[in-house]
Amino acid sequence: MKKGIFYAISFCTIFTVVACGGVREEINRTPLKTDQAGINEVKAEEKPKTQDVELTKTARKIKMTVSQIKQTITKKNTEIELKLELTNNSTREQGVGANDFRIEADDGSEYRIDGTKINFGDVVAPKHTLKGSAYFTLPSTIKQVNLIYQPENKMEAAWKLDIK
Repeated sequence: MKKGIFYAISFCTIFTVVACGGVREEINRTPLKTDQAGINEVKAEEKPKTQDVELTKTARKIKMTVSQIKQTITKKNTEIELKLELTNNSTREQGVGANDFRIEADDGSEYRIDGTKINFGDVVAPKHTLKGSAYFTLPSTIKQVNLIYQPENKMEAAWKLDIK
């Protein structure tokens, strides 16, 4: 019986050593060649364009101003960052967030905020201002959009924006 256990353990040990040993592959140590023109092209595509604007609307006694549009263009998409300033002119606090906004493209498509980025949202006290950014991802073929403020079922404000 002891010999049987000894042979079984020996067999398992040899099997493990052979299975885990493997053949070592030689790593190719040649440096990677880079295409500098291709890298510069990608960097140029991803460089953001910024437009300073002053587009103001009022809804629910909240003065909403789009102050800046920042665009980052990639091969397929345009990432839009809209900087907003919201001033509560009412006598009570009100909750406002980026999720209250949506974009309607010139072809009728609707786009919601990009949830992978940090969008603004907070309760604004009376006579205070909330500043923040709302992020959207659109196809790069879209050149004109409507930014729509719709906190519930009814559209309360809209801005026409040109995507350059």
